[in-house]
Amino acid sequence: MSFLITNSRDALPMETLPALKITHFNGEPARGQVYAYLRCYVRDGEIPFSVTVFDETPPHTARFGFAVTPDDAAGTYLFASCTKQQGDALWLYRTGEPADVPLRRLEMPPMRHLAGSDEQGFYWSAEGVLPAQAFRTAFGRVPRVGGILPGNAFLYDVSEPAFGAAFPVPAGAGVPTAAGFGTFVVVPY
Repeated sequence: MSFLITNSRDALPMETLPALKITHFNGEPARGQVYAYLRCYVRDGEIPFSVTVFDETPPHTARFGFAVTPDDAAGTYLFASCTKQQGDALWLYRTGEPADVPLRRLEMPPMRHLAGSDEQGFYWSAEGVLPAQAFRTAFGRVPRVGGILPGNAFLYDVSEPAFGAAFPVPAGAGVPTAAGFGTFVVVPY
């Protein structure tokens, strides 16, 4: 399964972009199958992104994560993780057995955190950027039009093994994991 992400020279309003929804759950999360999604696009080699989670009062251990790589043959990927309040981070991970391993933390601009409600209920959201420099440091190149970016989005809680993902993940895998990466395809605006 592929998810198309737009490449644009200009900043785009997140609400105009398609949403990659969390639809596959491994186990039964303690808070049930919370509705959540990711929106993103490519701009000058970086990936601006927005996550929205329809959970008014998540526990402090609840997270939304976004994993992506321009080169899955390298066995490494970037993983951005955010919460309703603070605790955002960008890591470089290496695929491994029995679990993927964090290699190092990378610099990421501070994320913007929002909360509110709409016709679907109460939500929290975070907006951030996977910087072009993180892609250059980790992979020696940045995302561009025509690029294939294996990746996934995760809704999880660090206090439990159950989680949700946008693309199916094999049973027994944890978060983050490259197992079950789907394909993000960068298309022109």
